[in-house]
This record gives sequence, C-alpha cells and structure tokens, in this order.
Amino acid sequence: MARRRNMYGKRRKIRYGRIAFLAALLVLAALGAFSILRSTVYQDAIDDAMNSQIMKVSGTVSSVSKVDPKVYTNEGIRYTNQHEGIKRLASFDTAIAEDSDRNKQVKSLLENLSVSDETELVTELPQKEGGYYWMDVSVVVEDKFLVFEGEEQYNFDLYYDIENSKVYVREKYHDEFSTRNNKQKLQGYEADAEFKSLMEKLVQAE
Repeated sequence: MARRRNMYGKRRKIRYGRIAFLAALLVLAALGAFSILRSTVYQDAIDDAMNSQIMKVSGTVSSVSKVDPKVYTNEGIRYTNQHEGIKRLASFDTAIAEDSDRNKQVKSLLENLSVSDETELVTELPQKEGGYYWMDVSVVVEDKFLVFEGEEQYNFDLYYDIENSKVYVREKYHDEFSTRNNKQKLQGYEADAEFKSLMEKLVQAE
C-alpha cells in the first residue's frame, strides 16, 4: 500500500522582516534617484533646510569683486566659486560657542530671504568696485525615513550686491558641484532693512 505523502511535513517560514527591509531599500533608492533628477527652486531648498531639525551650520562671509558661480572640471576634479578678489570677513560654526551670535544672524538672513521680494533674473553679475558679499553656508539637517535616521547637507551661496542692496541666488538648487549649475540664471531679491542690518553686523564681526 502506497504511503500517503504528508502534506504538513515541511514548511518554509516566510521572513517578512527581510522582505520589508528590502522593500524599504528599494524605496530609498527610488527616492534618491528622484532627488538627483528633480529641480527644486533655490528658495524652497533654503526653506526646507530652515524648517528641518538643524544639526550644524557653518561657513564664511567674504567680499568679492567679481562673482563666478560656475562649476569647472580639471582632470576629473570639479571645483567652483572661482570669484575674483576674495577677502574673508567672517566665519561661523555652531560647534564653536563663541560664534553663537553669528550663527543666529546667519539663520535670520536665510529665513529673511523667504519674505523678500523677487527682482530680476540675470545671467551673470557684473564686476564692481564696491563688490559683493558672498555668504557660503553649509547646513546639516536630520534626515528621517521610516526607521532609518541619517543626515542631509545643504550648501547655499548667497551674493549680496552692496551698492544696490540686492541678494542673488541660483534659480534652482542642485548639488554644489553639478554642471547643471552652469546653465542657471541668478534670481535677485530686494534686501530689506533687516537683511541689510544683519549682513553689516555679520561682516563686522571679526
């Protein structure tokens, strides 16, 4: 008599935890690819950073006579911010207790830009004797997705026309060393009294 096969003899345990983990990785990869391809308005990127859980802010303020925001490539190495007549005026870092006042001023300047009136859209900024203040800011924020925790870094460049009291940033936000920045125009904003006051305090801090 043939032996009846035991249908309940062996079972394979489905590892739902591993499947969920792999699915989360796929979602993260898709979001990463999307973030690389998308174009975000520069001001919106600043707002996103300011509305996030900020972990660190650092950077410098310098005077320059000619603004050159293009990205260059030399033997596979990319570099940018080849401005003329750079003179560093102040630095700031949230990791340094003595910089607390300057850090507050920098955050206020970035937040102020969101309420500033847009002016013209320009291809480049002309060389000037009075020059510009160049604010180079790195903002590191907490980045959370599902159960994953990490950090995201924003790099902002603001160019303040001293003579005309206007602020310029790139039209769209991309990675600092992306060659897509070379095709961008600069969006101007009218600097109000608060912005001008904060900027003057910042450049005279050292």
